[in-house]
Amino acid sequence: MTSIKPIPDLQSPGDGETPTPRRTWLRRLLGVVVLAVVLLVVVQFLPAATKTQEEAIAGSVDRLVIDVTGAVSLVAGDHTELVVTKEWVLAGEPTVTVSHDGGDVHVNGECPWFQVRCTTSVSGTVAVDAVIVVTTSAGSIEVRGTTGGVDLETSAGSVHVEDVTGAARLHTSAGSILGTVTDGNVEAETSLGRIELAVFGDFSSLVARTSAGSVDLTVTDEVYDIDADTSAGSVNVSVRTDPSATRRIVAESSAGSITISPGP
Repeated sequence: MTSIKPIPDLQSPGDGETPTPRRTWLRRLLGVVVLAVVLLVVVQFLPAATKTQEEAIAGSVDRLVIDVTGAVSLVAGDHTELVVTKEWVLAGEPTVTVSHDGGDVHVNGECPWFQVRCTTSVSGTVAVDAVIVVTTSAGSIEVRGTTGGVDLETSAGSVHVEDVTGAARLHTSAGSILGTVTDGNVEAETSLGRIELAVFGDFSSLVARTSAGSVDLTVTDEVYDIDADTSAGSVNVSVRTDPSATRRIVAESSAGSITISPGP
């Protein structure tokens, strides 16, 4: 009698096995990541809802403090009148609050934490002698003609001051710093961008630092104590210098040229 031998199972040892909890978890995680990326791409092409909110500020404004997520553009005027623009997609309208505390006015814009595309921007006129303080997470800042000094900071965008009088603090993490300041100390700093400023009148300290970009400063024709240094670029100083001078200029760049020249 001929015996029949069973055919060997040629299937690989791992085939047909029930997925382990670890494999199941990794597959689910990958699926969530892919879905999130797809949703993010789709949201970028959806039209945004837009809403404006007008704020006429009664009485004198000594200090205007703005904390929003988008661009800010202000020009000096006889009174303070602002337009707040809100833009969002899907997840809900951002909230903007305006509060008064004596001569201080605070404008705050907040987006829901789950928003992908959401901005709150401010434009308008402001009392000419008001102190301006602006913080924004993603947008350019522009201030023109004020005399009370400015403190401007953005995480992503340019900072532009024109005909501003008083002390000026100008900071951006990614963008250029440009403009004109008179009669005030200046601190300008950017991580990525050029600095181009004309600083005239009475000041004792001018500091300009960039990690990647050129520094171009025009100052009153006086004598200065100057510290100018760049890691990759040229240094050109055509103003009069003296280490004992009461006016000090610090100009630094990690990658870019530095120019300090006299102006009118």
